[in-house]
Amino acid sequence: MTTTLQHPRYTTTAFPPYRFLPGKFPHPVAHPDGHSYLPPGEKEPAVPFFPPENWRESEAYLFGCDLYNHGYWWEAHEAWEGMWHVVPKPSAQRSFLQGMIQVTAGQMQVQLGKAEGVRRLQMTSRRHLEVVLEVVGDGEFMGLGLSDWLRDVATYWDVILAGSRVEHRAGTYPYLRLVE
Repeated sequence: MTTTLQHPRYTTTAFPPYRFLPGKFPHPVAHPDGHSYLPPGEKEPAVPFFPPENWRESEAYLFGCDLYNHGYWWEAHEAWEGMWHVVPKPSAQRSFLQGMIQVTAGQMQVQLGKAEGVRRLQMTSRRHLEVVLEVVGDGEFMGLGLSDWLRDVATYWDVILAGSRVEHRAGTYPYLRLVE
């Protein structure tokens, strides 16, 4: 049975044909059958830099949000990591992207049933995102009401980690709802 998540899209970019999960599907970039494999000699296109106030113009950011909201954890991580590489350091935007990357990595750990990985990424993602909270307070950053979303993420992971085993419950994780 396939579950279709009913969440608005921020881009029209097509989703990959599968959500990567180690051991279940070919690695997206390392395996020739991977959904994002590039033959030797070909390189991924460079991700352009967008300042945080221009987040609506960043296809990589918005597609990363779509991927996250629809359970493509590895793929969302990759979309945001491409941005992270071009963002000035240190900056609130870099901390934000690092925190988002770690939240998605935590979601992958949930999928794999690895409680210790979830705990570690819960702490490290929070540290990165708290840097941004110091800048924006209860405001938004890159279209996201960060303090509310972080509260929802903490509640979600507390529920996940309180169970007898770590497992994902489709449709229960905190979605990224960007301002209009």
